Amino acid sequence: MKIRPIEPKDNQPLKAIIQSAIREYGNDVPGSPYYDQVLDHLAEHYAQLDKAKYWVAEVDGELVGGAGLGPFTYPNTAEFQKLYLSPAARGHHIGHQLETLAEKTAKEYGYEKFYIETFLNYKAARGLYQHVGFKQLDEPLGDQPSHEACNAWYVKDLK
Repeated sequence: MKIRPIEPKDNQPLKAIIQSAIREYGNDVPGSPYYDQVLDHLAEHYAQLDKAKYWVAEVDGELVGGAGLGPFTYPNTAEFQKLYLSPAARGHHIGHQLETLAEKTAKEYGYEKFYIETFLNYKAARGLYQHVGFKQLDEPLGDQPSHEACNAWYVKDLK
């Protein structure tokens, strides 16, 4: 398994993985990441953001998913974004490796908190977040959620 920064050639295969995973769980509703405009150009999107990064995971040269981080509207907070894996890649600690890399990078960028918006029916992902020390919130952090359809929120102090 190899983790590397996203490249423009990854945009369409990654969009397919992300949308397929969201659809698989029935979360392809308005206000979900399924409809994010940036899915067609994720590499370019993350390249133009300050203190942001996105990585993809490959197994035997095949793209199997990715995750990233970007600034969030709450002060000194990075958002862990778009952790999605193909079905065959799940259960192999790839999500854990991506989260660890993103968290380490968020600390290097000087963020003090790491935030996640997700769905209650993403049980495996939520288990990962809790395992690595995220605490579940009763409501979104701040007053501008990234995705209003999400119904589970987590935060972790990075200090």
